[in-house]
Amino acid sequence: MSALTSTQTRPIWKRLNWNVTTKQALFAYAILFPTIAILALFRFFPMLQAFYVSLTEYDLLRPPKFIGLENFIDLVQDPLFLSSARISIMYVVLSCVPVWVLSLGLAVLFNRHIVAKNFFRSAAFMPVVMPAVVNAVVWTFMYHQDGVVNTVIGWFGVDPIPWLRSSAWALWAVIIIGIWRATPYYMVIFLAGLQAIPEEYYEAAQIDGASAWSQFRHITLPLLKPTTLLVMVMSVIVAMKVFAVPMIMTGGGPADSTRVLPLMIYQTAFEFFKMGRAAAMSIFLFAAVMIFTVFQIRLFARGEE
Repeated sequence: MSALTSTQTRPIWKRLNWNVTTKQALFAYAILFPTIAILALFRFFPMLQAFYVSLTEYDLLRPPKFIGLENFIDLVQDPLFLSSARISIMYVVLSCVPVWVLSLGLAVLFNRHIVAKNFFRSAAFMPVVMPAVVNAVVWTFMYHQDGVVNTVIGWFGVDPIPWLRSSAWALWAVIIIGIWRATPYYMVIFLAGLQAIPEEYYEAAQIDGASAWSQFRHITLPLLKPTTLLVMVMSVIVAMKVFAVPMIMTGGGPADSTRVLPLMIYQTAFEFFKMGRAAAMSIFLFAAVMIFTVFQIRLFARGEE
């Protein structure tokens, strides 16, 4: 047998004819691999596991029993689940729409040259820094019959409102907290979008005699479309997952008026131990978020065309 040539004895990674582009691509894959592996292990695999559990009857004590789509069929016929879904939709609509308007308005205000601008920005951002549990506890005291909220509205001749003891007001109490906590966060995102718009556009518009409203309508809003899409999608996803505030403040009551879907999923799983049914609810929640996200992206893409 003839002796091996020097080329054949070289390591395989030295014999491969890799160009610069291939090396850069492999380096990028090597950097991304740990992140992808973590997402697959802690995100995608649990999602697949949840879908499998949704097709079973499982109470954490006995092995899962496959029952097919029975959990999904029962849910669409369950008045309590439909009521919870309706409450979640109401919470999303009544909290997100004011957040979009208020956060954009505050961003426009803080983007101007005002006295102590940085101080007011920091003060406005304080609700975001506070944990949701702390917010819920503090606002529970503020909503008390003799609390701060009723005291303030009493200055205007309004009788005290039983915020957390009335099914007509409890959801509004949770919505107010959601608006108060989310507005500063999305204000910062809008502010970043505003500061990315070149000043030359506004200078040219001023030379042409455009009013402040015309500049906002024809320059600011169109160039903020990507930022607006991001804010709308993020705010809806966060609102659909609200849990801590209604859990701590009302526990879903009174009369199920604040039992949003994430809270119902938690109670179904860890209070009634119906894991399969709770997993089916989470699939419905995931599908609703995905449908809204795709709808918003298509709507904004059509507007760009």
